[in-house]
Amino acid sequence: MPLASAPRSGLVTYLDSTGTGYVLKAREAETGKLRWRSRPWKPPVPEEGDTETGEAEPPKLAVITSEGAEYVVAYAYGEKQKDELSPKREVVEVVSYRANASGQNVAPLKTADVPVVGEPEHINADGSGVVIDETTSVETVNIVTGRIRTYESCDLCEDEGDAFATVDQGIVTSSPATGYQVLGAWKGADTVPAEYRDWNANAIAVTENYVIGTWRNLNDDDDSRWVLHDARSGKVLVTMQCYPPEGTGNANPKLYTPSVSASGRYLVAGTGAFDLKRKKGYCFEGTDERNPIELTTVDDNGIAYGASVPADPSDPSPQVQVPLSTGTPKTVASGAIIPAADAAGYGFFTAPTGSGKLALGLIAYPHR
Repeated sequence: MPLASAPRSGLVTYLDSTGTGYVLKAREAETGKLRWRSRPWKPPVPEEGDTETGEAEPPKLAVITSEGAEYVVAYAYGEKQKDELSPKREVVEVVSYRANASGQNVAPLKTADVPVVGEPEHINADGSGVVIDETTSVETVNIVTGRIRTYESCDLCEDEGDAFATVDQGIVTSSPATGYQVLGAWKGADTVPAEYRDWNANAIAVTENYVIGTWRNLNDDDDSRWVLHDARSGKVLVTMQCYPPEGTGNANPKLYTPSVSASGRYLVAGTGAFDLKRKKGYCFEGTDERNPIELTTVDDNGIAYGASVPADPSDPSPQVQVPLSTGTPKTVASGAIIPAADAAGYGFFTAPTGSGKLALGLIAYPHR
């Protein structure tokens, strides 16, 4: 079940499959009361088959904050046909809704159909907009206006690099040749301490308020850092010693989907976590004694959740929880599930109710 929390609005949102399409529902996190529901949405159909029957991946869902307001955004790749006489065309369709909407059959604020050639390499909806990364071009979608902009792909450009995400201040670009920046606002190389400037750099995660970059000393493999920047000014808020993700320093580094606690105090992204109040970072890279731990969500108590990642993908990947107060990971009980989202003092879980990818129920449990 595509699921996302809107902490400022006190909502948990999810896509529900119906006979007439997908319906986006927004419920109050504390009570479960339905605040609003969208009119049915029929996304483009992937070549693999029907998403509602479980034969293909369902659409994705995200909550995006732009200029202080929350928006619920759904997007999907596939083929779309205007009518029976029109040819099919490949698109990524992006629909956005105001999180503070109300009522039944809510229409999208904006719908954007982005033409693509084949399935995009990556779609990023973690910042203040949507970025679609293709082999030869990058498209950005403003979820407030519906405006689509296209940029040439430029993995190793000397000046800018590839568009990676968007924040309110501009487009975040990243290149191992020149580092990362928010175009027109700040450059990573200008904001980190002087001794880091000549290091090979990539941005690996973005939220509406933060940009996470990695810097690696090419002369010392043991000297690597994660750098957490304020997205508006580029100011360095936290640095920590931590090995960069696989592919960092190359044209296509591994990208992490960040998660921020409802209060905004904690942030997790892959093998890294941050306590923004204490300005402290936590690294969960692999060691000789422990596999890497990749974190996916964190609650207001500073409890992060994720999974251990073995070197062999066929090996078990046990789920873990990490109290950031201690930084010591521990496996969860056998058969237990970790929360998919967190808001208003509740963890939200999905549980099977039948067959198919979207045959799931939504369950909420309060924090202990």
